[in-house]
This record gives sequence, C-alpha cells and structure tokens, in this order.
Amino acid sequence: MSSPLHLGGQAAAELAGPLGWVARLGLGWLTLRACLGHYLAVLLGRERLDLPALAAALRQGGLSVLPAITLVAAALGMILGSQTASILERFNLPGLVLLSLTYAAVMELLPVLVGILVAGRAGVALAVRQATLTVSGEMDGLLAAGIHPLRYTVAPALLAMLAMSFAFAVWMTLITFGAALLWLWSTAGIAPAQFLEALRQALSPSDLAEALLKPVVFALLAALIAGVNGSLASRDPDGVARAATRTMIGAVAAILLADLAFILLWDG
Repeated sequence: MSSPLHLGGQAAAELAGPLGWVARLGLGWLTLRACLGHYLAVLLGRERLDLPALAAALRQGGLSVLPAITLVAAALGMILGSQTASILERFNLPGLVLLSLTYAAVMELLPVLVGILVAGRAGVALAVRQATLTVSGEMDGLLAAGIHPLRYTVAPALLAMLAMSFAFAVWMTLITFGAALLWLWSTAGIAPAQFLEALRQALSPSDLAEALLKPVVFALLAALIAGVNGSLASRDPDGVARAATRTMIGAVAAILLADLAFILLWDG
C-alpha cells in the first residue's frame, strides 16, 4: 500500500528543503480529506469512530486545559474591567468605551487566545504522539496491516479539538465578561443593564457567528499542522522535539494569518 507517510530518510530530507512547504501543504490536504472521509463513513454506518481515542483526546485537549482557560478568562475579564474603569475616569463616554472594548475582546482577543491555548496543549500533544508513532515505526505497522494511518490517528484528535475549541470559546467569553461586569459594577458603578446593553449593541448575530467560528478554524489549522509535522518527523532522537516546536510555531503563525484573513474577507 502506498502512502505519503511511507517516507525514507531522503524523502524526509527533501520535505525540509526550500520547497518542502508545498509537500507539507499537500499532506495537510490529504490529512483533512482522510478525516472528512472517515467522518462521512461513520455517519453512513460504514466505519466506526474510535470512541476510546476520542475520549482520550477530549481529556487531553479539553479537561486538562480547562483550569488554564478559566484562569486566563478571569484574569482577562479583570484586566478588561480595570482598563475600562481607568478610561471612564478620564472620559465620560461609558457607552462608547464599552462598545469598543467588548467588540475587540469578543472578536479578536478571545478567539486568538483560545486558538493558541488549544494549539499549545492539544496540538503539540497530537504532534508528539504522531512523531512518536512515526519514529517507533508504528505508522509503518498500520500501513502493513492495511489501516489508513491518518484516519486512525488524526481523525479522533481533530474532532476533539474542534468540539473543545467551540466549547472553550463559549466558556471563556462567559467567564471574561462575567469578571469584567463584576469589576465595573463594584469599582466604576457601571450597572449590569448598561453593560449588557453595550454587548447587545456591539455584537450582531454575524459577529457572534464569526467569534464562535474563528476558534474552530484555528483548531482545524492547528490539528492539521500537528498531524503533518508529527507524521513527517525524522527518525532520530530529536525528531519528536522538532515536531513539537514546529507545530507550536506553525500553529501560532497560522492562527494570526487566519485571523487576518477573517478581518479582510469576512469583515471586509
């Protein structure tokens, strides 16, 4: 059985060359296609989803990072509240300040933070696992057994990252604005009704859809980057570490570029 993952040392070295990014994009597309094909086959009853692997990915990329997500969201909410209160002390424009800051937080800051946190935990974990499977030869074993490596190893983790990123986006938004509301209510005298009215005016249904879609897209990019880097890890002691490093750097860059694309294409 032929596969883009069945790479020797020379082929892996070529992928690290000047045009290696083209091959990595191709492998990323093949990974996405394999995962989507697997999900469709599961929905049609032709294949079975690896539920233990999905549960493990949810625990690894979800529950383990939930305390950090909550702490960051609470801290961000208090920072947002303190900065808003500071501005309100200088300018008597509470409505305008609340509108601008809430929009910036929901549309830009929160989605990017969720994307980076998920990439740093679940994305790097996926890259390390994929690299370990590659370095240990287990990928070749799956190929020899007639099992598609990408469907078997990446599909459950990708589904978990998509689900948890959406859930984290909702949770982090609630925690952030809950903390900001408490801060402004107790220190600046901003009534909860005024704060909620500013949220309503600042965010349209399209804005909310974009804010919830962004982390899902970021998770998709992080998962594909992790799968590609892990699957193409060189078979030496440093292969796993390099795959993890490349995944984190590549995921952060992809998240920022994707956010810019949202601004130019969706908002524009």
